[in-house]
Amino acid sequence: MLEYRIQNPSSSDMDATPAIILIHGYGSHSGDLFSFAPNLPKNHAIIALQAPINLGSSSYAWYPLQMDSSGVVTSKLNDVWGAVKLIIDTIDELVKIHKLDSEDLSLLGFSQGAILSWAIAYQNYNLIRRIVALSGMIHESINTSQAPKFVAYASHGINDQVIPISQPRDTIVPLSEKYDEISYHEFNDEHNVSVENFNQLISWLEKTNLK
Repeated sequence: MLEYRIQNPSSSDMDATPAIILIHGYGSHSGDLFSFAPNLPKNHAIIALQAPINLGSSSYAWYPLQMDSSGVVTSKLNDVWGAVKLIIDTIDELVKIHKLDSEDLSLLGFSQGAILSWAIAYQNYNLIRRIVALSGMIHESINTSQAPKFVAYASHGINDQVIPISQPRDTIVPLSEKYDEISYHEFNDEHNVSVENFNQLISWLEKTNLK
């Protein structure tokens, strides 16, 4: 089971607690996205997962990245899906430990964490209700042929030098044009989350809350 940080909901009168699970990016750590916690829905458990691969200096990764001879960043398929399984297994344990509402689980991922959020949501249709995918894309190995049973807020910086804007435009935009469940937004940002983007995703979370 992965290490994690948790902010418990302000109200404890619910039989089962909705939760937002935070999945940080490559080279970051659980404390990064956990800084969002004070601004996220107060009646949700906010849980920030820590990636298992220690890169040193409080820097972690979900799966290794390589660079091919042309300078393109790649990853091994088994590594990606191994990370997906590890996160899913941890979520299953967290549901039991913290009495989470298994019908109201959300993922909020940045960069590599956003890629994994898409993979988890599509791979496990009955596990995740909604995702927030920031500065990511949909991995080529993910089967997106079926209509999503989750709702999604996705955003990307037009000037992103880490994951170029062409990648979400190729993988996310076609789905957002086909399905109302997927909301896609672009900002005049780099590989980061601007105040405008953050305020918009908070508004989207409020609109899509069940409780």
